[in-house]
Amino acid sequence: MPKADGRGVLQPSPDSPDTSGPPPESVLKPALRLLSARARSVLELRDRLLRKSLNPREISHCLQWLEERNLLNDEEFSGALVRDRIRFSPRSPFLLQRELVEKGVARTLAERVVEEVCDKEGLSAADLAQIAAEDWVRKQGPATRANLTEDRFSPEREKARRRLYGFLARRGFAGDAARWGMDAGEAKAREMAGDKEARKSGGKSPSSGPL
Repeated sequence: MPKADGRGVLQPSPDSPDTSGPPPESVLKPALRLLSARARSVLELRDRLLRKSLNPREISHCLQWLEERNLLNDEEFSGALVRDRIRFSPRSPFLLQRELVEKGVARTLAERVVEEVCDKEGLSAADLAQIAAEDWVRKQGPATRANLTEDRFSPEREKARRRLYGFLARRGFAGDAARWGMDAGEAKAREMAGDKEARKSGGKSPSSGPL
């Protein structure tokens, strides 16, 4: 009887049918359609195919066939997902690793890929928190940004700060990284306020003009 590996993929046993050829079209076609829609981990693709009530042994053969041709590769899938998250939805290394594991990637591989991508991009947890905070500030309205730039304590300022801190916490940032993100978010709000004032004055100082 075939045994399953750590991802639940059946491995051939001596009495298994020959799987040296390509998998049946009934399994290969839906697998390729799913992969053309978006990249998936081995476990994700397996689960989606099982939902279609396909033969588990044929699914395992199909997954192996795709992996051998590098059409299914957990390491490449992980790297692409991490780079995408950093670009469009930055979050902490811990959350990046957790997302990969939830998608069926082995924990050791998830940890290694996140570390390698962050090292290659030159990004620390604090850097990611800064990117996330600045992105959040850019998406806020003028009132929220103005409240963040208040020098003195006010209920409005504290409310804006709590919202930013809550956002960073949901993205997995804590401790020094969260504090760095808070500072970066406030700095971004001040920068945007300065840019707005410069546009209002046409980039000229009050004393500028003909002598």
